[in-house]
Amino acid sequence: MTLQAGATSVSVLRSVWQTFWLSENWDSDANICDQIANSLMELEERFEDFIQKLNDAQWDTQQLNLKVPKNLFIDDNTNPL
Repeated sequence: MTLQAGATSVSVLRSVWQTFWLSENWDSDANICDQIANSLMELEERFEDFIQKLNDAQWDTQQLNLKVPKNLFIDDNTNPL
């Protein structure tokens, strides 16, 4: 997941949600572009419900404090050359 420094907390949360969805639904035999497109459709269809559930649980989604570290790079390359 790549995020822009200064991204809003909701943008960071959307990215985390999509990344989690991809990790739970990844099919190594399927087309990557199709999987990303599917994750975007799921995000559009389900993210607002997720936010509503956070609000119902009394989370203040306007006050989320999720920040993008400026100099953090994690390489999760599990296929060494």
